[in-house]
Amino acid sequence: MRAKTGPGRPRDPAKLDAILVAARESFLERGFHASTIEDIAARAGVSKVTLYNRFGDKESLFEAMVRREVSRMDALFTPPADGARSLKDRLTQIGTALLELMFDPEHVAFDRLIAGEIAQSPALARRFFDAAPGQCRGALAQIVTDAAEAGQLSVDDAGRAAEDLVALWKGFCDFELKLGLIERPSDEAIVARAARGTAVFLRAYAPDNVAAAGEGQ
Repeated sequence: MRAKTGPGRPRDPAKLDAILVAARESFLERGFHASTIEDIAARAGVSKVTLYNRFGDKESLFEAMVRREVSRMDALFTPPADGARSLKDRLTQIGTALLELMFDPEHVAFDRLIAGEIAQSPALARRFFDAAPGQCRGALAQIVTDAAEAGQLSVDDAGRAAEDLVALWKGFCDFELKLGLIERPSDEAIVARAARGTAVFLRAYAPDNVAAAGEGQ
């Protein structure tokens, strides 16, 4: 039996995508608190009722928009069916995609604008973290766990290892970008940064380094 679609609810992916694009534009231009459901609905060409039926409130719409931003990386976090990619290549690809997302000028502008606003709302800040950074950390931690179980890495805390990896990838570059001290690195520089961070991570967490890693705790 075909499930019924609620009144005003988007019936196709294109309409849902239009709503999330409109939400991103509004949040970027006006900030979270100044953005309204009415403005977002007008930008998307849908009714206000449609938005409320689909998302319930502005906070849920914001969370959905954030999840859409990071969804482009979903395929990279999925284990390759044939196991053809090496761990080094896979992590470098993930690191490159993550840095391309983080270093995108619009993403930097969004982070700069939204950070202060969501800090005023702990609940919204938690939803933002869980939808983006937390999701990324969890996916990376699972990859680290799988690699450790396969004997490719030695780790005592997969979550912390994932944090180490992200730190090696981005360094202080994201801070410099948010402060306007540098321009977006070139594509070649981003790939090189991701490759270097991955190489350092793999050396640090190589199976024969488990004792040394424990001494540094």
